[in-house]
Order: sequence, then structure tokens, then C-alpha cells
Amino acid sequence: MKGPGDVVQAIIRARAEGDVDGAIGLIAPESRDQGRVVSHADWRRKWEGLLASGLEVVTERTVEDGEWVANLYRLHGAPGSGGAETRGMDMVRVVDGRLVEHWIFVEPDPA
Repeated sequence: MKGPGDVVQAIIRARAEGDVDGAIGLIAPESRDQGRVVSHADWRRKWEGLLASGLEVVTERTVEDGEWVANLYRLHGAPGSGGAETRGMDMVRVVDGRLVEHWIFVEPDPA
């Protein structure tokens, strides 16, 4: 079985390649996103919208601790950013090889 960090990296890679089905296959049928219970259809709508916006995500650092994986991102083209580069951080919980919980925070890059 893949570890939590491997699962998160596989989701990130699939999403970056436009393989929404591959990314969704690594998510539990019922999971939490920002505390809300969501389905695969919810994830699909979210990611297809982000892909259509031209969002580019670069992972700068990843830290894994048990079931949890934290990623620090630099984002280009985030909706609502006016084209400015932004920074983000998320925490993802993986159980039995599937994402079950996701939290994200995005803010303008202070640099």
C-alpha cells in the first residue's frame, strides 16, 4: 500500500496532467473538503473549474506525519488573484490509501 505522501503526490500529478478521473480514484467516496462532506462529483466540479482557469501549482515543500501530509505551494492564475502569484498551504489526511480530509489556505505572496 502506498503511504499518505505517495497518495497525495499521485493526486497532484494526475490533476496536473488533466487526469481528473485518476485523481478522484485516490479519494474516498465520501470525504471532507474544508470541513464539508463532499462527493467525487464535488471534487470533479472543483478541479475542472480550476483546470479551466489555467491554474498552475508548484509544490515547494511537503511534510508527512502519520496520516497527514502538508504541502506549501506557489500558485499562478488562481481565481480571484487578478493574475498575481499567490502562496498556499494545504493539509491532507489519507486513510487506507485514499484522501479523506483536505484543508487549504491561500493568500497573496508577500514578496
